Amino acid sequence: MGAVRRRGAERGGWDDPGPGRGLRIAADVAGWGGPALVIAGFAGIIVRVARPRLWHVPWWQIGTLIVVGLAGYVIDHGIEAHIRQAERFLAYRKVLENPNPEAVEAGSEPAVFRLLSPLHSPVPFRDREDELARLRRWCADEADPHPVLLLAGDRGVGTSRLALELARALGEEWTAGRLLRGTGPALFPALRDRGRPALVVVDEADSRSDTDSPLHSRVRADVVPLLRAFRSPAQGAPPVRLLFVVRHAERFRAVVCEELAHRDSPEARRLVDEAPVLDLAPPVLDRAALAERHAEAVAAFTAALGRAPAAERADLTPTGPGRTPLDLHARALVTALTGEPSPEVPRRFEDVAEILFTHELRRWRHHAESFTAPGIPALPRLSEQPALPELVMLALLLTSHREYVAAAHVLERLPAYAGLERDRAWSETSAWVRWALALHGGTPIAAHMAEPWIGPESFANWFLTTRLRADPELFDRLQSGLDARRSEHLAGLLCRACEDFPEAGENLRRYVARHPWAHGYDAVRSAGVLARPERADPWIAEGLRTPEADVDPALATLGTRELYTLLEQARPASLPRSQAVLARMYQQARRAEGKAQRQSRRELRRRERGRRT
Repeated sequence: MGAVRRRGAERGGWDDPGPGRGLRIAADVAGWGGPALVIAGFAGIIVRVARPRLWHVPWWQIGTLIVVGLAGYVIDHGIEAHIRQAERFLAYRKVLENPNPEAVEAGSEPAVFRLLSPLHSPVPFRDREDELARLRRWCADEADPHPVLLLAGDRGVGTSRLALELARALGEEWTAGRLLRGTGPALFPALRDRGRPALVVVDEADSRSDTDSPLHSRVRADVVPLLRAFRSPAQGAPPVRLLFVVRHAERFRAVVCEELAHRDSPEARRLVDEAPVLDLAPPVLDRAALAERHAEAVAAFTAALGRAPAAERADLTPTGPGRTPLDLHARALVTALTGEPSPEVPRRFEDVAEILFTHELRRWRHHAESFTAPGIPALPRLSEQPALPELVMLALLLTSHREYVAAAHVLERLPAYAGLERDRAWSETSAWVRWALALHGGTPIAAHMAEPWIGPESFANWFLTTRLRADPELFDRLQSGLDARRSEHLAGLLCRACEDFPEAGENLRRYVARHPWAHGYDAVRSAGVLARPERADPWIAEGLRTPEADVDPALATLGTRELYTLLEQARPASLPRSQAVLARMYQQARRAEGKAQRQSRRELRRRERGRRT
């Protein structure tokens, strides 16, 4: 059974998984049978010499047992060495995600947001052939002195899809895939053992980290360790290419260089400073081409949903400014779901997102009614709380899809669980969270999922923006269920949402105003890795300037050192308003500390005079 059998050139060099179970069974049989035969042979020698009348067999039979046992021992070691070699050869699968889409199980209802993700999109790759050819030339040119390239573009223009298509197009001669989060330093030893050229795609390289760690951003969690571990291949060795997918190239370069400056890594800084940039803009399509793309996407989504082909539709999709492939595909998916022809006036993004989330919540409720698990006959309280699936979705989005324990704690603070005993609440919330992960993720190793949990980030941002603005009390309850480390993820989420939607700014302001010394710190750090921090900065500054009524405006509980640390995180070039507010807060805190110290000295002198008197 081959250990490294290949699947074909169109598969992006992705090998079959592991050496197979047959070799492992053969190794176990040889490993246990060989020593058993050797022991039996030596036992036969002892019996043959001590009691010849009890067991009188020819010596050649006893020798055969020993020889066969030793041969089994050798075979076991050979198979184990072969398995170790195969596992070492396939170790890259633990740190790189397969760029090829997985087949959807028959009879399963696909999540609409997964159909919009670049990894699972059924829509053919179009309109980026020139950019793909340029990236392939960059990979193939061994004399190119720049092993790092920045692929930049705004939301929905197709940067992630282009990177995945590059990984698929390189063929079996390359090892190519998306980096799984938190696994950067272990990557290069695994790639060296393969002896092939390699392409590592770091998607959303400038976003906040979604790992269970105290690190503040993916720049610090993955990008910086990856660059520091990178070494130029030796002469004649296969090349290694790093492709960072970002929103704003210069902003990303500045943040990475600032992080590397504290670690004294001039080589890593040079890689980022000299990296070329490929900026993607929305494809320019006329009315006829846009209608063709829309019809093509509708047909692809209709087939993926397992529905009958839609009726012929007229050209009712006008062009418009800011139209991105994600917008076009989302509207086509809504058309495939509703079965209605495209309206003459294109739907707003908010209307499209609402239809998609309504369909997803309907799917959640349908699965929740029939869900069973070992020891849990059905999900509790669904009949009493029909909105509970939506609350589960909110809790998991706010805490990240891997933070299932934190999500359970957040759910315990929701009104649906008011008055329940603690043990019962924990049992029920755990059941809901396990169900949600099994339903949406579809994999037991959710910690290795590189794509966002619910699908395209923009839809999750819109859902959180509208839901939290509509129910401020729910927002307060959800915040109370987060500890300091999980609040970092929420701060990043609110800042990214504010970058996409101006309506999200009120949520960010209320979040900072609730705890300026804690949430303000998280928000300022989160805005530091945004492509457009100027969109989030005014709301952060307003939250710092106008704390809630139960918060001391002078921040008397905050020491000057912590406030100074917060001040250092805000660079004037990127966060001018927050910088000014923090500077005034710092000055007020210093004056308050100085006044307190002077009063303390006067009190000490007064007491000293009293003792002398």
